[in-house]
This record gives sequence, structure tokens and C-alpha cells, in this order.
Amino acid sequence: MQAQQTNRLLHLVRQRLLGTVGTLGLLFAVASTWWAPAQAQPAPVAVNMPRSISGAITPGMTALELPFEVSALSRLRLDAIVPVDGATFSLVDPTGAFVYGPGDARVVFNPGSLLPKPLPGGVFETPDMTTPMNGTWRIRLSFPPAPQATVVMATVLAVSRYQVGIAIDRNVLLVGEDLAVGLLVLDNGVPIPGLTPSISVSPVPGATAPAVAAFDNGSGPDGLAGDGIYSIDNTFTAAGKYNILGTVTIPTPGGPIVRSASQQVRVDSPSIDSPTVTLSTQLGAGSCVSAAQVQVGFNVLKAGTYSALVRLAGPNGRTLDVRKSLTLAVGTSSFAAVFSAKAIKDSIAVDGPYTVQTIDLLAVNAAEASLAFRRRNAGAFNLTLAGLCAQPIEVVGPLVSTPVLKGAFIGSLDLSFPIRVTVAGSYQISFKLISTSGADFGLINASRSLPAGTSTVTVNVAAPGFLQSDGPYQVISLLVLGGGSSARVGTVGTTPGYVRWQFYPTITGDLNGDGSVDAADNALLTTFRNQTALRPGDRRDLNADGIIDLRDGRELQKLACKAPSCPVNP
Repeated sequence: MQAQQTNRLLHLVRQRLLGTVGTLGLLFAVASTWWAPAQAQPAPVAVNMPRSISGAITPGMTALELPFEVSALSRLRLDAIVPVDGATFSLVDPTGAFVYGPGDARVVFNPGSLLPKPLPGGVFETPDMTTPMNGTWRIRLSFPPAPQATVVMATVLAVSRYQVGIAIDRNVLLVGEDLAVGLLVLDNGVPIPGLTPSISVSPVPGATAPAVAAFDNGSGPDGLAGDGIYSIDNTFTAAGKYNILGTVTIPTPGGPIVRSASQQVRVDSPSIDSPTVTLSTQLGAGSCVSAAQVQVGFNVLKAGTYSALVRLAGPNGRTLDVRKSLTLAVGTSSFAAVFSAKAIKDSIAVDGPYTVQTIDLLAVNAAEASLAFRRRNAGAFNLTLAGLCAQPIEVVGPLVSTPVLKGAFIGSLDLSFPIRVTVAGSYQISFKLISTSGADFGLINASRSLPAGTSTVTVNVAAPGFLQSDGPYQVISLLVLGGGSSARVGTVGTTPGYVRWQFYPTITGDLNGDGSVDAADNALLTTFRNQTALRPGDRRDLNADGIIDLRDGRELQKLACKAPSCPVNP
């Protein structure tokens, strides 16, 4: 019963502290550990997160002391759950002086008796203490003889500008895998260079392994010099759990301080072994390459459902993935990942070599998906785009936009893009045109007779939407039908940033597009007064003198008319 009451008080103080921590934007999570009993050695306190220390009270005890160590803190705050009635709280600094004595009004006491279900004792809460001195602090508690055994729980929130944390990409690995381990060291979020930290990787259970020097020089496992991540490379040769511990000495204005961070990883035995990877190409007509194939063979040690990923990467960093779901029995097995010429052209779009960057197999079960096999940089295909088979229909180049003038204005846009076909014939072409604001100009259709090979297709578009929506305009959802085949391209390209005022007016002076020339247009024109007119053409510059001003307003008044009687331009 007493333990349940203590847990209720602990839950309340945890809620309060964790709400505070959330506002601090804390960077690192370090596993909480229990400290006990009274009069033990001081416990070092983790920084930038709540840390619990505890002490046992036995029947008849009247006092308890909880020591803890801090260094280089900017703030310190304490909460202590004392489930004994009549207790007093004191806090003693490293010099032995009382920071808070018994009954200090600055220490808030929240009695358990005021809870909906009353509990013995209560919670002592200190205010924030700024820049507390380094060393061993002590919580001293006095109380009447304890009627029964219980536990005191104190939560320490120590905030420091100096922060460290273990940086790894995942916590579950396979035997034989390499893992880059980093120790991140920051001062107020800024990397601290020039340090000499060390990192140890030790099996659990087992003795602590010798620490290895970690470096922030950009070589080996360290990806970037000077980013505050000091790295080592570790290969796991046996299954089990491992503790990773990083330690660093940081010089500060108050003297050197030691900070550490830890993390735990799990290393599993692989459920797949003896992998083989074979690369081959599939040929099409004329000895062109129609596909690149990655054949993966292996021995299955544990039957089950597996998910496979094979990733192909180009020299430009763009990638192409093939994913498969596999149901595998114990014994030898294999699967193939096929990358078609079209997919390589569309997704990577540069000459090779194309590297098989990653091969991953995940064992999938109801509880989790765990890595069963991984192979990095499994080979490369030395292919070029020209050596890949052409598809029956391909859009092979960028969009080109050319304004077609009508008088001083843009009357329409010629939208051009190259299309390559393998069979000569008549082709139906359609696409959609949208503005930068998402305005849809509708479906645009065209018919062209195309010879085999590459032709530039030009479609003239004079959309009324140009008068209401600024560019740039985007050509999307291109569909080409003909020659017994079809091709679809999601995005063809984008025009330059044409502006609505540059396009040929349907009704001169009708700036808002309502069919009338009236006060509303004059009000709109006023918002652009004293601006330089656009070229070519600007529907707001009604007198064509190169500037939008009062004189254009006068011209607009001369054009006043009401819909539907306003004159429409040819």
C-alpha cells in the first residue's frame, strides 16, 4: 500500500518535471538510473533531463541525506518526494553552507494530504538556482521516527550549456556489421572542436572494453570535419547487447569538466547467410540494354516473410528502388531485382556507372521488422543512356516556351518539347497547363504526324487564364498516344515568369476580368501607380508611355463601358 502511495506522488512530480523539460528543447536522452541508499557516494547527475536519486527509509529512521555531483551548470532545480509526515527539507552546497534551510519559504511544499486520495508526506520543490557551483550537493531530510519502510525519491533537473550525446543511425544490427559511432559535443548548440574524447563499446554483461580515441576530422567513419561529432568505427563480431559509452573532457572558464553519454544497441545473428550477388544485363533489339538485373542468392536459416530492397544509384546521387515481398523456406533461395531502361532514364537520367548501393532484406513478423541481411556497394553497371533501349515513345528534352506577340502584347505561348518515337505515324498529344497559384487552364490537345526518331513538337496555347493568373506556368500530365503505344510524363517543365498584365487584352481597360470597364478597374489601376510598365506590353499602361500613372487612369475613364456591350478586341 505504501509503495502504491509513493508511486502516485512520483507520477505527479514526473508530470510536472517532464512538462518543464519539454519547454527547454533538450537535445539528448540519457537513461535514468537509480541511486541508493543513504550515505552512499555522490551520484553524478545527467544534464538537460530529469534524473532521479533515491534513498531507503527504514522503520525508526529520523534523517536521510542524498548527495549528488554537478559541474558547469547554468540552472539547477530539485523535487523531492518524502512519504513521511512532518519532514523538513534542507539543501547544502559543496562548501557546506545551507542554500535552503528547514522551513525556508522559498521551498514549496505540496502536501499529500491535499490530494483527492490523501497520502502521507508530500513533495518539496525548490526554485531555479542559476549557475550553481561545481561539486557535491546534499539534500538533507529530517522527520519524526519513520513508522514503516519507505523510499525517498528526488528528481534533479540540471541544465548546462555543455551537452553531449551518442549519435548512431540505428540500435539493432547484425553480426559482422560495421557501425559508425559518434559523440556529439556542443556548447549552447555550437560544435566544440579540438577535443580528445574516447568511446568504448562493451558487451552486456561483461567488463568495460578499452576506450578508443574518437576524431572529428572528416576521415574514416567521421563524415564531416568540425561538426562536433567525434567518431569511431566498430564491427560487431558476436550477437548480444552492447553498451556504448562516450567520455570527453571539455575546457571551460571555470576549469575542465567531464561529460559522458551512453547508448545501448542490440546485435542479432543473421537469419540469412552465404549471400551472393550477380549483376547482368538484358538485351533488346539492336543489342541495346533493355534492363539491368541484380540477382541475389542466399541461404535461409529461418523460414518466414521477408521484405527486400535493392537500390540503384547514379553518379548524380539520384536513386531507383526495387522492393519485393518474399515468403522463404529454410534452405537456398534467390530473387532478382530488375531495373528497366525506361526507369533508369526517367529516375536517374545521366550516364552511369550505376552502383548497386544497397541490398537489404528485412525479416517481417507481427512484432517488428528486423534486418536479416545487408550488403553495401555490391557492384556497378557501366552503362550509358545512349546504350539503353529506347522506349516506343519518349519525351527526351526540356520544355521551351516562346511568347508569340500580338501587337505590343503576348498573344499566346508556343510550348515546345522533343518527342522520340520508334514508329512513324499519327500521335495524339494532350497535357494540362497550370499557373503558379494552381489555376488550371484545362486540357490542351494536339495531333501530330511524327517520323521515327526525335521531333520537336510545338503547341500554341492562347488560354484566357493567362489574363487572370501569373506565371510561371507548368506543363503537367502529358499523354502521348500512337504507334500502338503510349507514354505519360507527370511534369514536362515550367515557363519563365510571365505576368498576367503582359497578355493581349480581351477588352481594353478591363483589368479585373468582369467584362466591364468601370470604377473597380480604376481602383485596381491605382494600386500600381508610378510603377514602370512591363515589356513586352502591359495592359495597365493604357497610354503606352512606359509608366503606370494618373494619365492611364484618365485613359481608362474614356474607355468606361458596361458588360456585355464593351468592345471586344479582335
